[in-house]
Order: sequence, then structure tokens, then C-alpha cells
Amino acid sequence: MENENKILEKLLKVPTYTLGAFTIDVPKRLLTTKGDSKKLTNKELHLLITLASTPNVLLERKYLLESIWEENNYFNGRSMDVYLCKLRKLLAADQRINIVNIHGKGYKLIAPVN
Repeated sequence: MENENKILEKLLKVPTYTLGAFTIDVPKRLLTTKGDSKKLTNKELHLLITLASTPNVLLERKYLLESIWEENNYFNGRSMDVYLCKLRKLLAADQRINIVNIHGKGYKLIAPVN
């Protein structure tokens, strides 16, 4: 788990991420597209940049739970599901981007590679 925390700390040091038509401003916790900005919660930001840092790569559910929620249990798993649903809605403005569930494995952020 300590290694996962170090990875998240590194991801948070990158000031911006580009994801399709979106820009993620890490220090301000903003997701911006076409002049429209949405403020992200800490968990939304952490989950989104973890997925955005490895587009089109499967990330295991256990890894995401342990690196962001620091514990893999039923309640945190359900919480992550809610955050993923929120992120899917926010990312719907760019149809090239989608967060897909790979049953029994984890999640993959499908996005064009810049």
C-alpha cells in the first residue's frame, strides 16, 4: 500500500493532464473543456488522474481502492462505483472518452492518445 501512495503523490505533482478535449488542473482541482470548468472533489481528482495517467490500460479494482481509499472493502468499493459514475457523466462531453468496467478485473479509461 505504501508504494501505491507514492505513485498517487507523484501523480498529484503533475500540474495538468490532457485527456481528449479535457484539461485537468491538478492544483485547482478543475476539469475544463471548451471553457466550461467543473470543480472536482479530492477523490474524483485522485481517481481521474490515476486513470488518466495510464489511458487504455487496465487498472485493477484492488489497486485503485488501496491507492485512493487506502483500504479494499465493500463500502469503499461501493463509494468508488459512485465516483466512477460521476466521472463518466463529467466526461460524457467527449464521446471518445469512456471509463469501462472489465468484469472481475478492474477499469480502463478509453481515450485518444495525444
